[in-house]
Amino acid sequence: MDIVTVLSTVLKVAVALTVFGYGLSARADDILFVLRRPRLLFVSVVAMFVVMPVIALGAHAYLDFPHAAEVALVVIALTPIPALLPRTEIGSGGRARYAYGLAFAVALLSPVVVPVLSDLIGRLMDRPFGLSPFTIAEAMLTQILLPLGLGWLVGRIWPAAAQRIGGTLVNIANIATLAALVVLLVLVFPAVLTALSLVTLAVLLAYTGIGLAVGHALGGPDRADSVVLAIACANRNPGLAIGLAAAIFPAESFAGTVILYALVSNVAVTLYTRWQRRHAVDRGDDVVPRTASTTTPMRPTEEET
Repeated sequence: MDIVTVLSTVLKVAVALTVFGYGLSARADDILFVLRRPRLLFVSVVAMFVVMPVIALGAHAYLDFPHAAEVALVVIALTPIPALLPRTEIGSGGRARYAYGLAFAVALLSPVVVPVLSDLIGRLMDRPFGLSPFTIAEAMLTQILLPLGLGWLVGRIWPAAAQRIGGTLVNIANIATLAALVVLLVLVFPAVLTALSLVTLAVLLAYTGIGLAVGHALGGPDRADSVVLAIACANRNPGLAIGLAAAIFPAESFAGTVILYALVSNVAVTLYTRWQRRHAVDRGDDVVPRTASTTTPMRPTEEET
């Protein structure tokens, strides 16, 4: 196992630990929030699984940019779970129940939807993008379903302990994610430099910006919902994206472009969340404190029940 694979695994474990940490404060109604709202589920699935892959295909068809960036962009579009879900959504004033429920719903649907999409996109691009449902199911089970379910169970059995350790676990996951990304960036820096061109940067930045705009628009008039879907569309899990790319093209490496996208998208998402906070303050809305996303797991407000 090479070091890039190890770091990719660390990123996946960090996502699972984050989900577990937030699962400690989740309720059954939170986890099923999206599944019980067919319209919200439909809009979320269309935004994440239809609109974003179509945009990636459009970039491939009409723009001339490096092959590695084209493939990486499609793999990123097929990566179903954002790296920052639900941390940034909640910390930016997003509805906690929507963040929990979206992670759970996407994890259930991905083993069916993603392989079908990857096969269709592969045919359109004349490249083998086939993904096994078992590969996706394993990723969703280990990174979302099991951590969320275990966190919820521990939170019900030992609520006081769950309240104490939840923030610490999320902080540990944050540090592990940052450390893994920094080390991975150093290791693949030559590949990042190869992928680093004005065209590639412009495409990745535009893709992230369009994702934020699509999610924000389709999330509806309620800012608590639009923030969650915007970040879910724009941000992706680099560890999972690298793993999927390796599974599809074992002889090629797309880590450099994926890391470049992670950096670009994180900057764009940070700017978006700051804008949302400022906009909410100007309107007099309640905003979740900045420290909430990295210290204390959030409980749903009364307005969400």
